Amino acid sequence: MGSGYSPPGTGGEHPFPETFVEMQNILIIGGNAAGLTAASRAKRLDPRLNVTVLEKSPYISYSTCGIPYYFAKMVESSDLVSYTPESFEKERGIKVHNNTRIDEISPSRKRVMGTRSDTDERVEFSYERLLIATGVKPKLPDVPGTGLKNVFTIIDLQDAIRINEALEKAQRVAIIGAGYVGLEVAECLQSVGKTVHLFEREPQVLPGIDHDMAQIIEYELQRFGVILSVGAKVLALVGSDGRVNGVKAASGLGIAPADVVLLDTGVVPNVDLAHEAGIQTGVTGAISVNSYMETNVPTIFAAGNCAETYCAIRRRPILHYIGTVAAKQGRVAGDNLAARRTKFLGAVGTTVLKVFDLAVGRTGLSSREAAAESIPVVSARIEALDRAAYYPTARKIWVKLIAERESRKLIGAQVVGYGEASKRIDVAATAITAGMRVDELAQIDLAYSPPYGNLWDPLLVAAQKLLRQMALW
Repeated sequence: MGSGYSPPGTGGEHPFPETFVEMQNILIIGGNAAGLTAASRAKRLDPRLNVTVLEKSPYISYSTCGIPYYFAKMVESSDLVSYTPESFEKERGIKVHNNTRIDEISPSRKRVMGTRSDTDERVEFSYERLLIATGVKPKLPDVPGTGLKNVFTIIDLQDAIRINEALEKAQRVAIIGAGYVGLEVAECLQSVGKTVHLFEREPQVLPGIDHDMAQIIEYELQRFGVILSVGAKVLALVGSDGRVNGVKAASGLGIAPADVVLLDTGVVPNVDLAHEAGIQTGVTGAISVNSYMETNVPTIFAAGNCAETYCAIRRRPILHYIGTVAAKQGRVAGDNLAARRTKFLGAVGTTVLKVFDLAVGRTGLSSREAAAESIPVVSARIEALDRAAYYPTARKIWVKLIAERESRKLIGAQVVGYGEASKRIDVAATAITAGMRVDELAQIDLAYSPPYGNLWDPLLVAAQKLLRQMALW
């Protein structure tokens, strides 16, 4: 089956008859952040393009970041969906084939072959330029019992709907892994009355931040009644009659009961299609791309969580499973699919999440990540109020800054607290991206008014403390 699709209202004719140019087939595999951003951008830049999106699931354009709040009954599953295939086509003039699993890419023929999951029909599409935006797949822990009923990974909206159905009849939930997803889901399930046991094999929660900041999060989890086991290597998921009923960990006595087990044990780039087509993957395991999001195969691009991301601090490609990065890569890919030459400048790993009453933000490198890169650093942490102390809504935050010792450049920041954290982490991310030294950050001109901040913003106070620490070296 070909992908010969004409945008609505064209009657199959070229929209620019006065300057006829042959319509180019742009094919995109993957219908979420990177893929749909690229499709929309390419079509906007050149309406003559015939853009088609292929998506294996029934859903497109949904927020995976909103899934925990679906479990908390704060939103419905439909609230997480921005577009259906029909509404996307109507508004953007881009055809979407959902329920379409791509099985093979043939670069020599410039075709992809696949299967309709709802009908088992074989399908085939041609392209002049192709974008691979296939995202990630779960990395299951190497323990017995992951195949038991009511053991889930959380990758897409279909997973979320299945999990939500199981949660209706469950009281005790075990979450294996205390990363971003595990922490957010723990809060959301606790808020609807579930008994939550969180297991993390590292000595702390959220291994992407420093231990002294993670301890604040651990206190908050326990304050709200989450059962927390850190340094807990899970040995097995156990069950009866094919259904999970407990977790056995090396650090615990006996078996912790669980009606549902959620696995937040990591993901890996979904690169099987690319690998089989001879498309190069990098040392990270993701698809290797240049700054134009081009792969080693001409006319084939990659973007999103299946592709590598350049890190300006490390000065090499890394993995970044962050929706904002995927969307930015998709936009750059869309430019280049439309024959512009636009570069993706990289990312520094800026994230923020909510853990009960705490906001948790981080950007750049943690102390442990800097050590792994053999970067000598100096760090400083301060505790402060997020606005004028006399203002009624003033709340405590902790700010930690990390700088490269020799260059004095800021390379990492973490903000955890009960007040405004995202504002500070965004400023720190800007400073890192701009290559600012701590000396420069300490004098940056930030806004001040008692309802919104301090005369001396906590970020500036932390920078000044860091300067004093650096003077000792």
